[in-house]
Amino acid sequence: MQQHLQSKPARPAPRWPLIAFALALSLSSAVAAATGEAAKGKAPKRADSPKDNRVWLLARTDETTSLRFGAPGIGDPVFAVACQPGAGLLQFTVEVASTKIRSGDGVALSLAAGKRRLELAASTFRGATDGLVVAEAAVSLEDRVLDLFADGETLTVRAPGTTASFPLAGARAKLPDFRKGCLTRR
Repeated sequence: MQQHLQSKPARPAPRWPLIAFALALSLSSAVAAATGEAAKGKAPKRADSPKDNRVWLLARTDETTSLRFGAPGIGDPVFAVACQPGAGLLQFTVEVASTKIRSGDGVALSLAAGKRRLELAASTFRGATDGLVVAEAAVSLEDRVLDLFADGETLTVRAPGTTASFPLAGARAKLPDFRKGCLTRR
């Protein structure tokens, strides 16, 4: 007697293991390429961060000499110090982003560079950009106050709820002309 075996039609093998294997292979070669670049001392390429084009500029009018930090061609700098020799005043202006300060508030403003510190009482008003407030303070025009821009690498400005830093390298290059404009017109 012969038994007749009936075979079922063969089902095709599922394709997902093959797809998973291909993905794993491509991932491992991408990782190997990235680690190979790192091993050769090359960092994997990343998206470039936007370049900071702000610089220190010296501006003069008949009555005022200003040292301003901001983007060239923009009317409102993020930081400025202006001297008015006729009035004997030195005025500091800085844009701040803080939820603790509103337009019209009186605030403590602290400027520091190297070992020098200057504490000021500032008033605030609405800035040109939404969410920003401008703090403004004035002191007597004295040569020693200008030394703040000659000491240290960075000018740090603190106000309630915010801190900003500005590089001083470009300011130091313009400081002799700023001093001359401020102190010789008295």
